[in-house]
Amino acid sequence: MSKRSRRPGHWFRQIMGIAWCVLCIDGAAFADTSPSTTQVYHALMRLGQTALAKEDPSKATLYFSKAYHLVPTDPSAQLAMAEAIAQQGQARKAETFLRQLLKDPAQRANTDFYLKGLTKLQKRYPFVTSASFAALPSTNIKNTSSATIFDTLLGRFEIDDGGEEISGIGIEIGAWGTYRYPLADGLSFELGAGLNRIWYEESELRYWRGRVTVDVSRLDAHQELRGGLHADRSYYTEVEDDSSDRIAMGLHGSWSRPITNDLRLNVSGLAEYRDYLDKDSLSGPYASFGLGLVKRLSSGATVFMGGSVERSRTTLDYHRYWGGTLRAGYETDLTDTLRGSVSLSGTFRQYDTEFSAVDYARRDEAFRIGISLSDRRIKIMGGTPKLSCSYRFQSSNISLYETRSTDCRIGWSYSF
Repeated sequence: MSKRSRRPGHWFRQIMGIAWCVLCIDGAAFADTSPSTTQVYHALMRLGQTALAKEDPSKATLYFSKAYHLVPTDPSAQLAMAEAIAQQGQARKAETFLRQLLKDPAQRANTDFYLKGLTKLQKRYPFVTSASFAALPSTNIKNTSSATIFDTLLGRFEIDDGGEEISGIGIEIGAWGTYRYPLADGLSFELGAGLNRIWYEESELRYWRGRVTVDVSRLDAHQELRGGLHADRSYYTEVEDDSSDRIAMGLHGSWSRPITNDLRLNVSGLAEYRDYLDKDSLSGPYASFGLGLVKRLSSGATVFMGGSVERSRTTLDYHRYWGGTLRAGYETDLTDTLRGSVSLSGTFRQYDTEFSAVDYARRDEAFRIGISLSDRRIKIMGGTPKLSCSYRFQSSNISLYETRSTDCRIGWSYSF
């Protein structure tokens, strides 16, 4: 083929090459004009601040959330997001958000910012309140013995209502309020009070329960410590004689610390004096100590296990006991919105002296298996209801205390 015949193709390839270069240059120029991550971040922050200035915290939360996910380690977006959440009347949710960041090892450099943010929220919103409602279905609302006969040294006796469990549904309505006063960043004084009303169709089971607490709490990136005083009062409104009315006063405390990024240790303790106003034989000091581990798996599921020991020294010696409990559980997402858990526990109690009318001390063993379900799609005033049910079986060498029941709770709570 001659050189003349090749020239048209040669010029065509040169023209196409020049055109391709022009396109590349234009594309590069276009890429250079696109906004950077930093520019987008600052634009979102400005939009969020403008929305706050216009008293639209809901829209501001949306902008700050996008900025936070764009640059997840910058505390400016995190603190602004907490502020926007609080301005929507959800101060407790805002504090929970900062507490979660405080526990995140990837955010450790921002610890001081989060502690100062929590102090600011407590100063601006010193009062937080919550309300709760629960339905309480049970197959044995009176905790009646499943045995019908009690053999003693004096002979055989029939147990009143033995083996005649009564099913029913109770209702519990509660309210709780807390006043917080920050003493320093991460250190606060708290005064709490709550009141619950428990109602059953069986009038002798209806009662009020009140509680007052005075606490000092300490929080930082490595641990959470709380301790204080409490006073409880239970009052059975429909029982005139030999009611289970009780006053309890004492000390309580808890300590929580991460062992690794996904493993956390929890310790708790309680010591109080329980005064049964109509049943002096049950009055006396009580103490318990608990230890637990919580493990978060990479799948998002949680495994927890632990145990506790307890000691009760009632006025009447054969009601005094040592006890111990072991428990374990697993919680996971069953679907995108449905979360469920299963738990197991076993309790053993050994009493001090021979039970009345027999020549041996009482000994109880109780086993419980429970499940719970909650669906994030279901919202009632911002709270998600939770269904939990458990089957409990207690055996005892004193047949008066052999019981079994299936108890459920359909509960909901809302924080103001």
